[in-house]
Amino acid sequence: MTPVDEVKRRVDIVEVIGAYTKLQRAGKLFKGMSPFKAERTASFFIYPDSQIFVDFSSGEKGDVFSFLMKKEGWTFAETLRELARRTGVVLEERTPEQKQSEDHLGRLREASAAAADYFHTLLLSAPQAGPCREYVRQKRQLTDTTIATWKLGYSLPDGQALNTHLAAKGFKPQELIDAGLMIENDEGRRYDRFRGRLMIPINDDRGRTIGFGSRSLDGSEPKYMNSPQTGLFDKGRTLFGLDRARAAIRNDGVAVLVEGYMDVIGPQQAGFSNVVSGMGTALTEDQFRVLKRLTDKIVFALDPDAAGNRAVMRGVDVARETLDREERIVFDPRGTIKHETRLKADIRVAVMPDGKDPDEIALSDPAQWRDLIANARPVIAHVIDTILAEYDIADPTGKSKAVQAVAPIIKDLTDPTQADHYTQLIARRLQLTPRAVGQAIGLAQAEAARKAQTQQRPPPRPAMDGMPPDPTLDMDAPEGALERPAATASRRKTVDLEAHLLAILAAEPALLMDANVALSRANLEPLGAEDFLSPMLRTGFIQLDRAAKGQPLPESSEADEWLSIIAEVPPLEIDPKEDVETRQREEIIRMALRLREDNLRREQTALKYLIDEAQEAGDALVLARHSTRLADLTLRHFRAQKALRLRSAISGA
Repeated sequence: MTPVDEVKRRVDIVEVIGAYTKLQRAGKLFKGMSPFKAERTASFFIYPDSQIFVDFSSGEKGDVFSFLMKKEGWTFAETLRELARRTGVVLEERTPEQKQSEDHLGRLREASAAAADYFHTLLLSAPQAGPCREYVRQKRQLTDTTIATWKLGYSLPDGQALNTHLAAKGFKPQELIDAGLMIENDEGRRYDRFRGRLMIPINDDRGRTIGFGSRSLDGSEPKYMNSPQTGLFDKGRTLFGLDRARAAIRNDGVAVLVEGYMDVIGPQQAGFSNVVSGMGTALTEDQFRVLKRLTDKIVFALDPDAAGNRAVMRGVDVARETLDREERIVFDPRGTIKHETRLKADIRVAVMPDGKDPDEIALSDPAQWRDLIANARPVIAHVIDTILAEYDIADPTGKSKAVQAVAPIIKDLTDPTQADHYTQLIARRLQLTPRAVGQAIGLAQAEAARKAQTQQRPPPRPAMDGMPPDPTLDMDAPEGALERPAATASRRKTVDLEAHLLAILAAEPALLMDANVALSRANLEPLGAEDFLSPMLRTGFIQLDRAAKGQPLPESSEADEWLSIIAEVPPLEIDPKEDVETRQREEIIRMALRLREDNLRREQTALKYLIDEAQEAGDALVLARHSTRLADLTLRHFRAQKALRLRSAISGA
């Protein structure tokens, strides 16, 4: 038994989730208020027998690993370590090389923490730090409490001050160089990297110092300077202030992105704790993934200048490539099947007025800051304004180019009403008819798709031992101990069904289209990541879904996590007289229908409890809402059952 299996065997999902929300028994289930979304009526259910949860309020579902990864924003590795600690499971011993590397990183953390303490002491007491103290207290209006909380500091102009201090504490020069605290030039001379600057410690998401941001106070360049890339500090993966903002982002349901360190510290001092920033560069995919694990709503709070607009545009481009996307099957007028992708995120823009910085507004007028964030414009409106301003819309060619530029953004709108609204908005701005704009957007999208298809070589079919992972997920997760309801005599676990389905798809990803066509003919949605309760197998499905559509997959060392599960799946037994492809296609279709039936049945069970409660409480509005939802689930469940019976009749099973 693997450590993951042992952890799942020992952990109780009711006990874990009970620490986040009050639970009470409801028949064979447990129910409580959603830990992910504010609600007045409990709609969160736990199935103790199968160790899974379903949250009707937020739409989240999965096993204990899924819950903690969503609630705490942890990766699978972090979740496994924490649950292993709680349950007393000993994880795999580290190799000597791993131990040496981890020990070295530990020394770098200790050096960074010691440097932060030293810089902070200098800011509070060193005579040379007088201008720096005046800057943070007078110009930036930071309190002594905030200065201490963020451990702001000062580095002496002397290029050997930090080196001398840390050497006395036993740190070797190479350790300080590796931590980014010292520089060694070509002549072998070593000196402090930061000299005569305001020092701002940068922490990881656990609150451990991993690097520094700094600002010059005498006009010298560069004005702002960060630690270099080190074994601890990765600029592209780090969000400043996240260790203090994580809980607020999760509870408020919104993350506010600003541009600078003080733009984070000021609002947090004013009580707005959901504010973070990048590292002075364009936001990266990794940073967006971190935020996406905490919230679906992101607000850019940026300056109303060209630089601010560029930051928004870069952020939108990265978000479109990174954040969750909804895949849908649609049919064109000729009956051809194609996939549509829609961005599943609410990105907004709050423009700071009068050229003020976010920290100035939050500290001087908290009410104004609150209103700016609450009334942030949808990013699509901001982007349309920004793009149209770049073209000569009085010229027909300029109008055409402007429409082509906004077409990808319009395409990502999931709501047809919103798409129509912004199409009409563009038409008014360009003095065109909505039909003309819609046609131009369609042509631009078709041309972009044609170019992408031309440039892209079809990848080879993925092998069982070489599947790279989905770049949009920064986590790996275990198969859940998920028991499916009694749909068969053997009562196989849901995770077994998921694993069997993926095992066949891994050998022949194109079969996914057959399953989705069968679901569509039954008036059911195509298979999606939400159908998989195991986060690890969900990752595998997303990768295979991409492979089925001919999309390239980047290489990654984490690919074997879900592959290790399906490797244990026994091969499909096929009679020598049977056609292999036909048998595989039929098996995939039946598994997809059965998986959908299981999920619909599970949701029906929990929803019936909510209806009973609404009836007892006499809440007509809630009762009507749940009843409508149950009617929809029942209809879809009936469709899945009918399709399954039909498949059985066809195959003679």
